[in-house]
Amino acid sequence: MRGSEESARIAGSEWIALVAAVLGGAMIGVQGRINGELAGRTHSAVEAAAASFIVGLGILALAVPFRRDGLTRLRGAVARGQVSWWWWFSGFGGAFLVATSAHAVPKIGVALVSVCLVAGTTTGALLTDQFGVGPSGHHPPSFWRIAGVVTVIAAVVISSIGAEHGALRPALVIVLFAAGASTAFQQAANGRLREAADDVVVASFVSFLGGSTILVLVLLLAEGHDLHAPPSAPWLYLGGPLGLVYILIGASMVKVLGVLRFVLGVVAGQLLAAVVMDLAWPEPGTSLRAATVVGAFVTVAGVWLSGLGDTEGRVVADE
Repeated sequence: MRGSEESARIAGSEWIALVAAVLGGAMIGVQGRINGELAGRTHSAVEAAAASFIVGLGILALAVPFRRDGLTRLRGAVARGQVSWWWWFSGFGGAFLVATSAHAVPKIGVALVSVCLVAGTTTGALLTDQFGVGPSGHHPPSFWRIAGVVTVIAAVVISSIGAEHGALRPALVIVLFAAGASTAFQQAANGRLREAADDVVVASFVSFLGGSTILVLVLLLAEGHDLHAPPSAPWLYLGGPLGLVYILIGASMVKVLGVLRFVLGVVAGQLLAAVVMDLAWPEPGTSLRAATVVGAFVTVAGVWLSGLGDTEGRVVADE
């Protein structure tokens, strides 16, 4: 009886974590659209990404002074050599994702951007779980995991069919794929930092601080001579709070779900938000095409296949 109750409790926790992951994915989809609008008004994807990160960092900076226990635990973990150097660079993945999304959304639309990111994120999650760098440990590969990744990559090709002249940009697709893959490692690093500090706010602050630093340096080095006055519309800066909630969700839930399963939930939320926005709030000059919708459904199929592999992997690990 006790074993059944424990199994039910774990299953309940996983469902809650999956719902949270779906909501986080939807927020990332909306964030991409908002940051794309901000990038269009400032004529700079880097400026839009930096604004998003700085707003999120500012919110966290207000909370960190009240998280002294978490800071103390993190310092202790560093002193004991329990924190790997690459965990500190988790913010790079988020900065890369936000900047590339803000640059790409006005050019190819939210839905196609999301499908490209899904392909990269799923592949990155497969590798992350394979090498056991996330807080949930090693998840062995399987036929279903690999089949799911291949299916999701095929969805990118399907989504590009019938694209308007100039809309399909192979180099941009590759960059988006790499940005998606980097976020899988970001989730792994954030989850590890969350474990070390036992505080999701402290872990998220480290991520935002790293991402903000990278973006500000790039901004100053590449565009410091030509910065633009920030737009006055407050809603253009909601990308920061949305990204903050997503990071908080990821740092908390990746331990429960593992990197791949968390990514699957995020993917579902991204696709839902992407298709709805391309229907109801499309970028000027873009529209939701039938091929993109088909590609989204193929992506869901690939996500489902990867989920079969994740279940199988967890069974093997448990045994």
